Amino acid sequence: MSYLVLARRWRPQRFTDLVGQDVVVRTLKNALQGGHLAHAYLLCGIRGVGKTTIARLMAMAVNCESPESGEPCGACAACRGIADGSCLDVQEMDAASHTGVDDVREILDGVRYPPGALKFKVYIIDEAHMLSKSAFNALLKTLEEPPERVLFILATTEAEKLPVTVRSRCQRFDLRRLGQSEIADYLQHVFERESVRADEAAVAAIAAAADGSVRDALSLAERVLAYDKEHLTPEAVHAALGLVGDGFVCTLAGHILAGETGDALRLLRQGMDGGHAPRTILQAMGELWHRLACLLVDRALLPDGVDAGQDAWLQSYADRIDHQTLDLRYQVLLTGLRDLGLMDERMACEMLVMRLSGLHQLAPLRGSVSAAGERTPPVSEAPVAPETDDGETKPGAVPDAGQAAELPLHEQGRTFASWQEAVDAFARVRPGVAAMLDHVVCIEFADRIRLALDKHQQRAIAASDRLAFAEWMGREVLWEARQGEDGETLSEERARQARAEAARLRQHAEDDPHVQALMKEMGAQLVRVTPPGASPDTGEQE
Repeated sequence: MSYLVLARRWRPQRFTDLVGQDVVVRTLKNALQGGHLAHAYLLCGIRGVGKTTIARLMAMAVNCESPESGEPCGACAACRGIADGSCLDVQEMDAASHTGVDDVREILDGVRYPPGALKFKVYIIDEAHMLSKSAFNALLKTLEEPPERVLFILATTEAEKLPVTVRSRCQRFDLRRLGQSEIADYLQHVFERESVRADEAAVAAIAAAADGSVRDALSLAERVLAYDKEHLTPEAVHAALGLVGDGFVCTLAGHILAGETGDALRLLRQGMDGGHAPRTILQAMGELWHRLACLLVDRALLPDGVDAGQDAWLQSYADRIDHQTLDLRYQVLLTGLRDLGLMDERMACEMLVMRLSGLHQLAPLRGSVSAAGERTPPVSEAPVAPETDDGETKPGAVPDAGQAAELPLHEQGRTFASWQEAVDAFARVRPGVAAMLDHVVCIEFADRIRLALDKHQQRAIAASDRLAFAEWMGREVLWEARQGEDGETLSEERARQARAEAARLRQHAEDDPHVQALMKEMGAQLVRVTPPGASPDTGEQE
């Protein structure tokens, strides 16, 4: 075939052409220029960052007839022979298909002879981690003390799979994963040289899909160019690569965060019917939520590739959601992604979206935001409280389930006689916060309330939730750090009472003369005592 794909056409021919590996390049060029070469090198890194390219350039540099500051000239007979693969003194072995000891023995047999036409014999072993244990053992001695004119270069994507004895005999270089902006700049340079018009957003989308690999970026660009070579737009990139568009993900995430289950499911099905894999849609939404979390910490932490539309969506939610609320949804999403393969992926994806939308009842946003990111006033800005016939607010009234988001029912908390009664009532308003208050120690419950929180509760109960609870109670609420002897939480008190009741019932049963007679005559043992009217399996009241 006469046509060369971009990844081969743009393979670097000099060290300076390499992208993003400045430290490795500088070190190797200095070693080549000063003549301080090691006898064996190990190049590690993900696919497509330049391992094999660096190995070939090193083979050219050590054999070049007129090197320039460690760079091969690329014009001499040695450089041309190595570049086109016709030079027998440079051997490149694919360890993925030559894994056995016999393949290594061929190398060892050739090592004994001096180079025929070049100054150095160079052996490049690609995907070296695929060699068998016996092959590594056969190579060890020669790798440690090779002949003077022999150079070994090993390349691998999984250095940890190489034996320690091999790694210790090589000078190791770890090639880094490239950043999205670096790949985007390189792609822009390639497109300019190839006379291709490409929008900045389209280039950023290809760079993001490459996931740190230059070769993957060029391969993806080749695929997009086959779809539309005239003008690369974000729409063309999304269509050619099957990527989920930012607008689709933002709208879906907005419906889920707002608890709009029906709209979220309809949009999800549209995406799946349009050819997007369910897992791909959920992963794209996870990336969006990660960006939102970064924005909540510091805008400077936002990753590259956020366009204006997505940035506006993120800004609209930044002051309506806190870390705990977002993290709850993110953790449920991660769990759902892990379990997605247990059954039909489409069905599991829809169930996960319904579960995520349902979290709006447990941990709602601070005010409502439409799916498109447009803000609407929070419900708490227009409180609705139960009223008497004469229009006055009922003291101590608690909203029903349909009024769960209507927090500010001022003064009602003064009618509660105990901390437990207050928490039970608040559970109808904010069940998620009430569940956490169930594990908080109440030190004082009077005109003011003093609560003791451990370090985990101090982080979990957000400032907005504390303020909402104080307003709902109509009292001053002090939140203090919990000491060792502050007292019992409601959950601890209920557990203690349950244990005491279980012990009382067991003692009552043991003292019963009928039970004693059964145990004596039939050799029976008292295993469990179930209260009257409770289920024999669970012990709970039916």
